[in-house]
Amino acid sequence: MTSSASAAEHDVSNRDRVLSQIGHCLRKGCVICIEHTEQLAPRYTKWEVWGTPRCYGGDPHRLFSDLNRCCEEHADHHVRLQIEDYSFHSRFSFVVHQP
Repeated sequence: MTSSASAAEHDVSNRDRVLSQIGHCLRKGCVICIEHTEQLAPRYTKWEVWGTPRCYGGDPHRLFSDLNRCCEEHADHHVRLQIEDYSFHSRFSFVVHQP
């Protein structure tokens, strides 16, 4: 197996793991916020909220539709998902689009 094939398999594995986690969060009713920023800074980045934070009723298609619209409108921005689980008082975020 070549290193490029291995890297491609690793990317698919990571994507599948992220999609699985998002699906789990949607089923739990976590609040998901789509945010964007023009530039990432080393110490502090001001993220702007796109749309309204919501639970999406467990529907991944609505989430990905909103996410795609944000990426289209802000193609030159970094876009991230911020997911909050109020039942465990936890939050995590990750960048889903980079220009």
